[in-house]
Amino acid sequence: MRFRALLAGGVLAAAAFAPAAQAATITTSLAAWAAAVSDYSTTSNTGLALYSSVTSIPLSDGVTLTVDGAGDTVLRPLSGWGPWSDGYTGDIIDTAVKSETIRFSGLNALGVELSPDFGLFGADAETFTVTLSDGTTTQISGSYPQGTTQFVGFYGAGVNSITIAAANAPDFAFGAFVDAPEPLSVSLLLVGLAGLGAVRRHARNI
Repeated sequence: MRFRALLAGGVLAAAAFAPAAQAATITTSLAAWAAAVSDYSTTSNTGLALYSSVTSIPLSDGVTLTVDGAGDTVLRPLSGWGPWSDGYTGDIIDTAVKSETIRFSGLNALGVELSPDFGLFGADAETFTVTLSDGTTTQISGSYPQGTTQFVGFYGAGVNSITIAAANAPDFAFGAFVDAPEPLSVSLLLVGLAGLGAVRRHARNI
């Protein structure tokens, strides 16, 4: 009984200090995303080999993204892909398809730069449709000549995937990752609730 009371007290304490869940928001501005998230990690080097096929993408803070595309390939600007905005030279992922779903857990925010694949002399008008697992969606239209990328990111609770679809280009690349994990207090609350459930099941079996 004493252990159960202590555990319940810990759960209540974690709940008291946990921030209120924030509805997910999609933004196309890195500056707005960074202002909303405040504390985040950046990843330019995933540790994946150039030109390798991938189904998972490790980020610098230990989070791993998984992707659905069977032909996803690691490239870099000017190494399999064209130039990138702001002189970025890190890893990018070529989707080889028009639509890609990126899955994850334990994240409160994620952002990437997008580059549609129009080739050297193709058209550059594109519309990206971005949809979160909670149903939040938006469309981003613009002109993306060689070397121009588009930021898209979300912040908020309860999201475990983001789907990005290009309307015109046959495929696209994404990279320059930024992310923020769930607050520690939320993680502690989930652990506490799981532990309390285990105690209750044990008590019923005695």
